[in-house]
Amino acid sequence: MWKVKPSSKMDVLVIDKTVPHQGRLEHRSLFWALKHLRVRRKDGQFYQYDKDYLGFYPKENGDHKVKSLRYYSDEKIDSLANVLDLLYLADTYGVYEADFNSKSELEFSRKIYGGLSNNDLKLAQKVIDNEALFIAEFNSMGAPTSFALRNQFENLMNFKWTGWISRYFDELNPELNEEIPEWLINNYKEQHDGNWDFEGSAQVFVSEDGRIEVLKFGEDITNQVPKVISTLQSQQKFDIPKETNYPYWFEVLRIDRSYEVISYIDVAPTKSGEEKLKEMGLPRYFPATIVKNNGKGKIYYFAGDYADNPIPFSSAPFFGVPTIYKIINDKNDYSNRTSFYWNYYFPLIKTILDEHLINVK
Repeated sequence: MWKVKPSSKMDVLVIDKTVPHQGRLEHRSLFWALKHLRVRRKDGQFYQYDKDYLGFYPKENGDHKVKSLRYYSDEKIDSLANVLDLLYLADTYGVYEADFNSKSELEFSRKIYGGLSNNDLKLAQKVIDNEALFIAEFNSMGAPTSFALRNQFENLMNFKWTGWISRYFDELNPELNEEIPEWLINNYKEQHDGNWDFEGSAQVFVSEDGRIEVLKFGEDITNQVPKVISTLQSQQKFDIPKETNYPYWFEVLRIDRSYEVISYIDVAPTKSGEEKLKEMGLPRYFPATIVKNNGKGKIYYFAGDYADNPIPFSSAPFFGVPTIYKIINDKNDYSNRTSFYWNYYFPLIKTILDEHLINVK
């Protein structure tokens, strides 16, 4: 049944600079969606998640490769932009020495490759000027992107990053949770009289200037896990649920009124939590998925790490897979990492692609 479904052709370019492993988790689930939806390259072939992107190409023997826009002339960037239907900026955080040695990946280490480049921005600007589809998500403008290039990206997108990112942790006791970065604990201790006496779950906020604040569940927040809340109109248009648990990294943005908020993030702060957010200069609610019209195209930004999901690619060429996985993956089960993908990201990206294909015909 999957094979007899009609296919579509789109020129899609994905930029992902955060590829420390062969799994390519930062963009693999997007390519799963492209194949399952039978979106092909203009040459008729399906997109391959391990070949059809710009960014870092890790090799087991250490002979890593990079495919980028670094040496593209303005004319070549214009030519590329003129054929693109979709530019997807998946992640620019990059890869670091700790990704390839025995040092913990949760510690700071020297950058090998990463950050937005001037040519990346030129291409994005040209794609937007051409009214093609442009999608970007966390971390497209944070470290190690320079402040000047980030400022250009913000001006291009017409929003501002507050400098804060946040993530839910189900356990803050480092003896019980090995995923807590050492730098997070050490920096917090330096800022708070050497104390890190947390137990249980909490929402951790990290500022680009190094400041760290913790909102404890039951004391500062009442949502044990942050929820992505979608408007009624968005639920109907994108086939997404009213609320979905989202326990991963997200950015806190300040957006222009030209954007429509498809979904927002709610940590449900108590009075003390609201006071902490106010003291940090942060709003009560955080935009999660936003969109604005751009002529024949649209501009989307996902404040969360949406495409980062361990989806088995072998299941793509089977009819009905999303429906089955949506049923068996409870949207409220935050311990199941793929539940967010099947309940929220896949129907969202499917609707975005379907709508764009109709508009360009």
